[in-house]
Amino acid sequence: MSESTNMAGANLASADFRGQVLSGVNLSGAILVQADMLNCDLYGANLSGADLTGADLTDADLSDANLTGANLTRARLRGANFSGADLTGAILARTDLQDADFRGAKFDLEKLDISGARAWQQAKWDPPVFEALKAKFG
Repeated sequence: MSESTNMAGANLASADFRGQVLSGVNLSGAILVQADMLNCDLYGANLSGADLTGADLTDADLSDANLTGANLTRARLRGANFSGADLTGAILARTDLQDADFRGAKFDLEKLDISGARAWQQAKWDPPVFEALKAKFG
């Protein structure tokens, strides 16, 4: 798909995007509940306000993506690359964060919700972010 592809607000629940190149695509406000996005290239994609509840983003590239206000509750994020992504206001509760890379990502640490997240200590964080999360979530 080209960078000009606009799927804003689309209902893509349970869609199969495994291995797809969706870099730069506009998925703002899209419903991607239970979507299979394993190894998907979402570099620079706009996922602001998207509902990714239960989506599988294992090994996906979300570097430089806009995930402001996105709901990632119960998403599988193992090995996903979020470097340079904007996760301000995103919900990461009960996610699987094993080996996810958040270095260089933007967060609002006061509001960041990783409650119940699995293996968040094994994710890659910038040192100040890791220390703040350790203080907040133990």
